[in-house]
Order: sequence, then structure tokens, then C-alpha cells
Amino acid sequence: MVTGAALAPVLGMLLAACGAGASAAKTKVAGPDATAPAASATPKPTYPPASVTTVPADGAANVDPSLAVTVTADNGSVSSVQLTGGSGGAETSGTLSADGSTWTSNGTLDIDSSYQLQAQVAGKDGKTVTTTATFSTLKPSEVIGVDEMWPDDGSTVGVGQPVRVQFTNYVPKEYRADVEKACVVTATPAVSGAWYWVADNIMDWRPQNFWAVDTKVAVALHLDGVRAGANQFGVKNHSLNFTIRSTDLRLIVDAKAFRATCYVNGSDVRSWPIDTGKAGETFITWQGIFAVLGKGNPVDMKGNYGPGDTYNDLVNWATQITYSGTYVHAAPWDPDIGHANDDSHGCIHCKTADAEWFYNQAHVGDVVQVTGTNKVAAVSNGFADWTETWDQWLAGSAYGATLNGSPVSA
Repeated sequence: MVTGAALAPVLGMLLAACGAGASAAKTKVAGPDATAPAASATPKPTYPPASVTTVPADGAANVDPSLAVTVTADNGSVSSVQLTGGSGGAETSGTLSADGSTWTSNGTLDIDSSYQLQAQVAGKDGKTVTTTATFSTLKPSEVIGVDEMWPDDGSTVGVGQPVRVQFTNYVPKEYRADVEKACVVTATPAVSGAWYWVADNIMDWRPQNFWAVDTKVAVALHLDGVRAGANQFGVKNHSLNFTIRSTDLRLIVDAKAFRATCYVNGSDVRSWPIDTGKAGETFITWQGIFAVLGKGNPVDMKGNYGPGDTYNDLVNWATQITYSGTYVHAAPWDPDIGHANDDSHGCIHCKTADAEWFYNQAHVGDVVQVTGTNKVAAVSNGFADWTETWDQWLAGSAYGATLNGSPVSA
């Protein structure tokens, strides 16, 4: 048996042990007077100094003007770039990459010109690095220019008038996309369209459908510095502006029905009898969708197709639709108007009053559509651009459809 006297020392020891334990627990709780241990210092990151690479490099000569100028930053980001020079000394714009590491010039440089480049890069180490470069572009061994553009600058034309550019030299197929890209058509209201190679040195631009009335069109050919052949470059920029007139006039000629019908802003306003080209491949009237080329009153028409088929006449109220000589004109001598295609050498014969009326209504660029024959006109025979379907048109383009210069899906 353990007596109370015997328990006393034990209890004392337990109380002492409990007291020691409480005291130890308190030392683990930081009180108001506790001193926190010193925090370990985080090392500050170090970065190598920024560096800059330019293409072309400083001192480069005979630089291809069709290639982009680039500024690339390593261990930093491009903060500013100035690229000046060329024939006008203007500053060349550029685009910065999403991560800020690369700047790329827009468009092309001028040929045979000097350029100065200054770039600043903000380094990750907090320091700024500045670099400069001077270089010159090549003088090409062969150049290409523009012979002619349609329609006339500042003109007002009908809804069927395309843009046409005729170059001084041919453009090989592998370089046509770059040429198309450099030739920007801007319309207000905006409408997409595409260039089409009518010939090796001629390209046309049209929308998918006829222009809307009152459209304002601006054409900018940024050709200076564009590579248009293995050693051939554009040397000059060109531009023109025109307006689509307020009247949408379309003449539909049905050779099988011997009739023409004129629509103005969608309404049938006049219909009259006609006679088209007589039998024989030589004389059949061209089928297609044409833009009016011009008018004459009178026009001197000549033809010599052998004995008994020679003429040299002044023809009145003549509206031209093809380069090969198709006109809508008065033919008071033709007894077959309205019931047979038997007297025309390919023109569209009308009675005098009807030809005069159409002559007075028609305008350059208005639409004349001929149906009912088996001889389809080439795009180059005047402006027969709309004869092609949209898919056919796009197949003749190297760059594809654009909207105010930006590529769009077909």
C-alpha cells in the first residue's frame, strides 16, 4: 500500500514536470517581445547585356529592295526603330512582333537608294542599347513600268468598268503574286475583288459583282522596289482615282429573240428590235458581258470580205463594246432588224431612233450583255471581264481576293 506520504514526492515531481512542459510550450509562441529570426536574402537575377542584329548589316550594298529590313533583340525588346532614306527620304513603317523581340519593315524599299537605320533595345538588365546601320539598295539590270491605266484618272464610269494596268514588260508567273499584292484597290463603300492576268503584261481588277452606284475607287500601285522578274524591278509608283456614276445602266441583247432591252437602276425602261451578225464564224456577234468603250457619231466603218461584200460607210449613233469593232449602232439600210440575223458583220443593228436613244443614255463603263450566240469574247477584247465567272476570275489571280488591300478568303 502506498501511503499519502509516499505520494507527495511523486506529485511534486509530476507538478514540476508539468510546469516544465508549459514553460517549454510558451517558448514556441512568439509574443509581443519575441525577436523574429533574420530572413535569408533572395539573390537578384543577373542578365547578360542586350544585343541587336540588323538585316541588312551596317555597310551592306546591293540590297534587294523587295526584302524586309529586320531588327532583332537578344536579351531585351525593341523599343524604337527609325528607318529613313529612299528617293523621298521618308520614314519606312514597320511591325513589332508580339513578344517585342523583332521589328520588320512594311512594304518595299526604293531601288538604287541609301537608307539609315537607328534602333534602340531595352535590355533585361535595365540598360538601353542603341545601334545604327547604313546600307544601300541595288540598281536593277532590268526595270518595269506602267504603260497605261484605265479608266482615266478623275473620271466617272459605269458599274461594269474594271481597273486595267498595262505594264511595259511581261511579268513571269512566279512574280505575279508580289506585283498584285503591291497594287492596292480601295473602294468606298468597301468591296472585295481580285486582279486577273489578261495577258503576261496586263492585269485587271474587278469585284465579284458589278460596282455599286456612287462608289469611290482609289488605285495605288506601290511598284517601286517590287521584284517583277529574276532581275526585274518596279521603279515608280502610280495612282488613279475614279467614281462609279449614279446610274446603273445595263443593255441586254438577245440575238436569238432579235431584241435589246435596257434596264436603268433595275427597271426595264426601253426595248427594241435588233439584228446581230449573220451566219458564218467571221461575222457572228461576240457573246459576253462588256463595258462600253466609247461612242462616235458618226464612225467610219470599213470592211472588205471579198467580191460583193465591201463597205466604207459613216455610221451614226455608234456605241462601241469591243476592240475588234463591235458597235451598237443605227442601220437604216438593214431590212432584217427584228426578225433575222442576216445583214450585220458582227455589230448590233438598230433602227435609228433606238440607236440614238441608247447613244444618249450610254456612258463609258456601262454594261452591254450579249446572249444567244456561240462565240464567246475573250476578256482582252475590250473590257469583257464580267464574262468570266467569279471562280474563273480567281483562277486567273496569283494573290487572290483582297478587301482594300488585305487578303480575304474566296
